[in-house]
Amino acid sequence: MNKALSQTLPKVILYTKAGCHLCDEARDMLDEIASEVSFLLDEVDIRSDMELFAQYRYRIPVIVRDETIIAEGRIDYEAIASAFGI
Repeated sequence: MNKALSQTLPKVILYTKAGCHLCDEARDMLDEIASEVSFLLDEVDIRSDMELFAQYRYRIPVIVRDETIIAEGRIDYEAIASAFGI
């Protein structure tokens, strides 16, 4: 991907951890949205950083788009799809 394009795409972070079925469902929803809208996805395991773990341990999955939380916990597909204009 060229640098100019990557700078214009929305940046999405999925805060997750292994063994989290809600996180797996959120990832599946993001994969479905990615078939319609381009974005850069960074999946972050909260156990990799104690501050992230403390911040998100009871809230995961957490989806952040361009530094704004768009969904957390039990994720509704329509809610995140609307954040992407779908």
